Amino acid sequence: MIEEFKKCTFGEFLNLPESERKEYERVGLLLKPDPWQVSNYMNWPYITVKDIQLTLSENHDYEAIINVITELTGQRKDKIIAKIWFDVFRFLKFVINSINDVSELEKKLAYEPEADEERAGIEMFNEFGYFVTIDRLAGGDILKHDEVGKMPFSHVFAKLRLNQTDSIFMKNYQKIISSKK
Repeated sequence: MIEEFKKCTFGEFLNLPESERKEYERVGLLLKPDPWQVSNYMNWPYITVKDIQLTLSENHDYEAIINVITELTGQRKDKIIAKIWFDVFRFLKFVINSINDVSELEKKLAYEPEADEERAGIEMFNEFGYFVTIDRLAGGDILKHDEVGKMPFSHVFAKLRLNQTDSIFMKNYQKIISSKK
């Protein structure tokens, strides 16, 4: 166990022996988050949020994390690795917290498919991930995919919630109409 942590750059941190680096990671992820003047995730482009969400869920290699930091801050890799390790971890903690918040919000969009939907094969869409959302919001027009991807996460999420509410309303309304016949 490390008794005293060095004030080293992130680049020096990356070159530490793995066991020592793991201890730094453990402590680093306990630090208070720092957004480095990056806006709230609700303002990030939808595609950025989804790419970061995917990156953080699939791997935690530092090359990918540096790419995430570069994407959000616009800072070059050499600037990031020159920063003090705990500053980078404080920003990483901000990113992780943001993506956790996104995941919690997205749980509100989840629903259990009806038996008919399952029989029809709704799970086939799972292989396309968030591309389905982009395509549906673009009205199936591939030329509009980039526009949708660049929209703030908050706009896309609000539209998805509206679509969900509309769908629930229409199902309920159809049941009411059907019961009157």
